[in-house]
Amino acid sequence: MDSVTDTTTLDAGSGEVDDDVPTPGPAQAVPSRRAAILRSAFVLGVLFVVFVLILPQFIDYSDVIEAFRDLTLPQIAVMTALGVGAWLISGLPFVALIPGLSIARGASSWLILGGIGASIPLGPWNMGILWIVVRGWGVGVKPATSGIGLYGIINQLARLGTPLLALIVLIVTGATGEAGGAAVLITLLSTIVFVVASGILLAIVRSDRAADWLGRTGQRVATWVLDRLKRSSRPNVEQAIHRFRDQVGDVVRQRGLVAMLASILVQVTWCVMLIASLRVVGISDRVLSAADIFAVFALVSVITIIPISPGGAGVPELLYIAGLSAIAGGQHESTITAGVFLMRLYQWFLPIPIAWLLLKGARRGKPMLPTTAELKAYARDEGAPAAVPS
Repeated sequence: MDSVTDTTTLDAGSGEVDDDVPTPGPAQAVPSRRAAILRSAFVLGVLFVVFVLILPQFIDYSDVIEAFRDLTLPQIAVMTALGVGAWLISGLPFVALIPGLSIARGASSWLILGGIGASIPLGPWNMGILWIVVRGWGVGVKPATSGIGLYGIINQLARLGTPLLALIVLIVTGATGEAGGAAVLITLLSTIVFVVASGILLAIVRSDRAADWLGRTGQRVATWVLDRLKRSSRPNVEQAIHRFRDQVGDVVRQRGLVAMLASILVQVTWCVMLIASLRVVGISDRVLSAADIFAVFALVSVITIIPISPGGAGVPELLYIAGLSAIAGGQHESTITAGVFLMRLYQWFLPIPIAWLLLKGARRGKPMLPTTAELKAYARDEGAPAAVPS
């Protein structure tokens, strides 16, 4: 998930963030109505290709429907309770990163971010929408900006760390086989990226010397690349790193570890949700162990960091089904598909309508999608109410 665009500026004279000076920020990312419709059409197109053209070549939808029909009301109630619990837990990183945010508003933040991004993809503007909602709750410019921006970074780091947890589970349980090789490879690659990225983040916020060195090095690398591409523009990497440090350094030092642990808990929670979904549709532990499912979940979690499909539509389902079926065998493919669909119902589909309902409630009396002028007004610290308990 992309991090939020800056909505504050750095005063070069004082070295402090000036909350009163407007910058383009998320206003640049707000699409027009026509662009929003086109982006939504991308999602529908991907869903059509995956679920109408590709999946029917491998599974029988009648078997999938039959698996859903076999679900009892108590099973549906349990899965719904687990789904709501997963939404609440998914909001905990926001609670950790934004001071004063309640668990309910943390969950609302996750639902808005995910649901809007899934329905109108291709850009980080959903973070701009969430930013203005959080500002409307009375959160100041700097905590809203740094909290939402850091969420994007820490969420990705937690996903990179998930394969390591999966490998530990495989080792502890003694599970081997087809899941093991993929888990080892993905774990090695993702752990390297996880350690390097975490080290860079900590170095920037904890050491002036490290931030200066990274800024100079990054500037040289960017200049070299742009020279080879014959581009005349030159981003100020050093200034960007110091701006990042000034804006989020205190949050990382004070709340970074808690937010990281909360983000890892989110990954584990959705893996548990996938295990529960497969169990209720009839996939037993003898067919797919919890360790096998965790390994595939971790693999998909890392692969989908790269935005393969707009709004995360279709591709995660294909990856889950392919990975789990490779371990369980083709005879279980339809039942596995039903389990994956059930989990994704709560993780991807239901957050879309709920997000728009939450946005409508938060934007009562205003257009659901904020205008550029409104975003700039909020960036000036105008239009937002005083901080209120949440």
